[in-house]
Order: sequence, then structure tokens, then C-alpha cells
Amino acid sequence: MDTELKTIAIVGSGASGVACFIQLVLKYIIAKSSQPLSIVLFERKNEFGTGLAYGTGQEGHLLNTKAGLMGLFPGERLHFVQWMHQHKDLIEQDFPQVHPHPDSYPPRMLYGLYVQSMLDHYFQIAQQHKLQVSKQHMEIVDAEATGEQRITLKSNKNSYYHADYVILATGTPASATFRELNGLTQFIASPWPSKRILTTIEDKNAKVSIVGSSLTAIDALITLVENGHKGPITFFSLSGLLPRVQSPAEIPFQRKVLTLSNIRTLIRENQRSLRVKDLIRLFRAEVENHLQRKVDWAAEERVGKNQLDLLEGDIRQATQGANLYQNILYSLREDTYAIWKLLSADQKILFDKWIKPYFDINRHAIPMENGVKVRNLLKTNQLRVIGNSDDIQWDGTKFILKTEDEKSYEADFVINASGPASVVSKMEDLPLLQILLKKNYIQEYAAGGLLADLNTMRLESGDGIPRLPLYTVGHPLSGLQLDVNSLWFNVEQADRLTDDIIQQIR
Repeated sequence: MDTELKTIAIVGSGASGVACFIQLVLKYIIAKSSQPLSIVLFERKNEFGTGLAYGTGQEGHLLNTKAGLMGLFPGERLHFVQWMHQHKDLIEQDFPQVHPHPDSYPPRMLYGLYVQSMLDHYFQIAQQHKLQVSKQHMEIVDAEATGEQRITLKSNKNSYYHADYVILATGTPASATFRELNGLTQFIASPWPSKRILTTIEDKNAKVSIVGSSLTAIDALITLVENGHKGPITFFSLSGLLPRVQSPAEIPFQRKVLTLSNIRTLIRENQRSLRVKDLIRLFRAEVENHLQRKVDWAAEERVGKNQLDLLEGDIRQATQGANLYQNILYSLREDTYAIWKLLSADQKILFDKWIKPYFDINRHAIPMENGVKVRNLLKTNQLRVIGNSDDIQWDGTKFILKTEDEKSYEADFVINASGPASVVSKMEDLPLLQILLKKNYIQEYAAGGLLADLNTMRLESGDGIPRLPLYTVGHPLSGLQLDVNSLWFNVEQADRLTDDIIQQIR
């Protein structure tokens, strides 16, 4: 028995990092291990447990996933809902508008309180079972492999920590677009934290352009209007597509064509790997089989159409539970990862190019409450949605934004909500990943993110470097795992990851 203290470092203490911490504590206790263990949580932001997404101070920032999927424990997706019921006094006092129901979309700040509550609870449990646990409010900026497969971490405070295992729970990186504008005070490189928007854009009548039109762009929009912004706001994006609207309750759908079984049969009978074109054909066949008629797929195109008309139609459909595409994709929730793993890297790249914008607006839709807010802003013309655009210039006093047809628009401020970087070498706000990549300790995956063993989430090293005790969860695996923006999925991956570490130290 190795009686030397083993140390696990968790770099990043948002929801995914906390999920890893909780699983390590639970599994260590259940294993009744006599191996001395230390777990160190590192966090560069002000608070442990919330991360950027759940640390927002804006009540209007709602979860985009229903509460019934947000449990922080694998196999217990309803745990958050149960926690809300157990803390009904808190809900009634501070969040009277919230109904603790599996199909509700509570404020993200409430979910942040839940994560912090779980962290504090299991921190105390760890101490009761003689685990050495600590929280370090600092950023890890460097790492060096040392003898016997250990890693030395260096913080931004020039302190050093030795770890036997390192979990990189670094969260969602910032966008990699429009870097040339980052030095301008009127350019906000990320909508998070939301207070950055409020302290930068003090003129409530200023013209604001938000780069992007997805969930993050809507969060930026809500930050502005719910804090009294009266000036014109523009969504300025490549697709010009708004997310669709979630039904008040998820509608079950029994797939008959787009099934994992049929996909595997296709691969076996054709003796070739899965292609994106196969998925498109199967999806269309599923729709037409359900409708019992052919569909004019060209007429289903949403790019270039009036977004207010589309949104009003989406709200009607959501109210009736009649968004067939959304119902099909939600029914795929448990099979998506298995299907994704059947695609080669080049086919995943094609998926991102051909399908992902349409996949995202249906699978990552907005709660009804936010759909109504966006519709009302479009109706009053305070909000416009402009597509086919990716050209932004600063003329010294204002921004000039141009579309592909050479139309120009002006803005006093620009908020970049164009989505996170997927190429690791471009994740400039995560310097530790850049260092690890330069040292060949980790390896990029062709379709985005990093290479890892998907059974354990242990990262693969580059050529000539023995595999190190480095693990990750969430966005750094964006190419290997499609659903990295879904916490329920990351919780399941944290379960696999912590299994591997505990088995090694027990």
C-alpha cells in the first residue's frame, strides 16, 4: 500500500469542476480507501462554483436547458429540482417568479447558488472523512512534468503545487474572432461577465451591435434592455438565424428512421463509415415518415427570411408543442454522442459547416419567456437581425459593419458574442492550454478541441512525450464530444473521469 499523499488538482471550479470534485469525494469515501488524498480546487474568478455562466448577477439570464436536466450528479438529473423544493423559502423570498418544476427555466444565478451549495456541502463531508481539501483563488498559468508522472503547477502568484493528477475544467473559452479590435474600449470581447457590458456602455441611447444571434447574443441583449438601454441594437451574424423557442413541456417523440440501430445497419451494409449526408437523409426521412408526405426542403430554409415572422411562428409552434424538428432532436439526446463518435474527423468538420447552425437553433432553443422578449424588441424595431456579415472596421469614432452585399451599418459599441473558439491554439484566454500545447503535453484534434481517451477523459500527449496524468471535461473536448455545452452531459463525463482516477489511487 502506497501511504504517500496523493494530490488531485482541479483547474477551474465552475459547475463541471465542482461535479468532478463531488464525484472524487464520494468515490473515495465509498471505496473506503486508506490512501491519503488531497484535492485542491483552483479558480481564477471571484467565486468558486458559479463560473461565468452561473455567476451572472442578472435575473433575466435564464437557464437555456430545462431544470429537470440540471442535476449535478450522474443519473440524478432531477436533483436540482429536488433542491429547489427543499429550499422553497429561499425561492419564495429571492426568486418568487420561479416554479420548481422539471420543465421550468430558472435564473442562472439561482443555479449558481445550487452549485455553490453542493460544493460547500461536499467540502465539509470531505473534511469529516479526513481528506485534505483546499480552495486556491488563483490562476494556473504553467505546468511542468516531473519525475514519476507527477506535474508541477505554477500560479499567477508565482506559487507552485505538485499534483499526481490534474483535471482541466477550464470552462468555455472566449471567441477567437475580431482579435484586431480587442484593444478598443468600445469593443467588448465577451458578454461575460455581464457587468462588463454595463460599465462600458453607460450611454443608454448608444447604437450597439452584437456579433452573433445565438443564445449568448440573446444573453447580451437581455443584459442591455433589462438595465434600461433604449438605443438601437443589432444582431450581426453570418447566418442571421435566431434560436427557436422551447415548448413549455418537452414533447416525447418515437423515432422510427433516425435510430442508432438503422445507422449501424447502414454502416454494416455499405461497409463504410458514417457520413453527414447519411444523417441528413435519415432526418428528412424521419420527418416525412411522421408527416406522411413529401417536404419541400428548399422552402424550409430560414436564412434571409424575416426573423420576426419566423419567431412569431416559432412561438405559436412552441405553445402547441408542434416544432417537429425540435422534438426529433430532443428525442436524440441519449443517442447523439454514440452517433457523433461514428463520424470521422473530416465528417465532423462537414457537420459543423453544413448542419450545426440548424442543429443548434433547434436543439439549443430559448425559453418561451426569452422568445417573447426578443419578439417584442423586434416588433418595436429596437432590435434588428442582419445576416451574411463578418466585416467590422473601426474608423476612429465608430464601428462600420458591412454585409456581403456591401450594405453598411454603424455602431457606437460592439459586443462579441460569436461563440467560443474551438481550435485550442486560438483559445487565448486560456494560457495554460497554450503552454501545454507548446510543450507537447496535449494534442489537438482535427475537428476541434483536444485528443483524449473517451473512456477516461485522459488527454493524449504529443509525439515523444509519455502520456501524462492530465484529464479534461467540457469544451476542450468539443471536437470529440458534441454536447460539451450541456451540463448534464459533462456531469456524465466527469463520472467516467473520476472513476479512472479513483481506481488508480484506491
